[in-house]
Amino acid sequence: MIAFQLKRSSRDLVGHTVLILFPLALIFFFDYLYKNVNIETGMGMGGQSPITALVIGFALTFQIYGSAISFETLAEDLYSPMHDRIFSSPVEMRSIILSILVSSTLVSFLQTAILLVFSSIILGASFPSLPFVLLVLLVSVVFNQLFGTVLLLLTGGVKTANMVTTIYGSIVPMTVGLYFPLPKGEFFRLLRMYGSPMSLANTASLAVMEGQIRLFIICLAVLLLLIAVLFFCLQPLIRRISI
Repeated sequence: MIAFQLKRSSRDLVGHTVLILFPLALIFFFDYLYKNVNIETGMGMGGQSPITALVIGFALTFQIYGSAISFETLAEDLYSPMHDRIFSSPVEMRSIILSILVSSTLVSFLQTAILLVFSSIILGASFPSLPFVLLVLLVSVVFNQLFGTVLLLLTGGVKTANMVTTIYGSIVPMTVGLYFPLPKGEFFRLLRMYGSPMSLANTASLAVMEGQIRLFIICLAVLLLLIAVLFFCLQPLIRRISI
């Protein structure tokens, strides 16, 4: 079933291309600004180069938009004429939803990996402790796919889920300092480092590249806890739509 969902997802070539090329274009643009204009990043990148921090930041940002891969597919099955055919099949709804989540996670993570490869080859971005960075990015993908799916099942409509994820994906990168530096102060430092799931993933990524293993483990553990909460929220929602 996962193979079927992967094949189904591969048909949306335009969507996948946008989720790869658009962040690349933004990375090019901000990298040009940092190199040629007196502008500082606000991401608290430590000893990492601006381009590395940019790639991580935009990869995490577009994982939020990539959550639509799962919930739009699911909405097509649950809130369209396809609904009756799905519910008349012998396959459990739980299996259908999990297969969509797994396939969407794989596709979104592949988009992130392509973004890192292109940035490394073309822009010279480097990623120390790459396996651990990829682990954080994978965990972030899982969170966003679950978040979008829970939103869809809670609201019962793809428009609301799209609106919430779009607003979230527009505001949260600002709180991380991706577009501009945040004001000085403890509140904004805590907001940048821990204020959202994206902040936690960004902090974990930069921390492991800096060798700050304790900070990396703490942020990753909180992300995994949030995933567990979403997963448990998913169970009653699946039962509700299966009745």
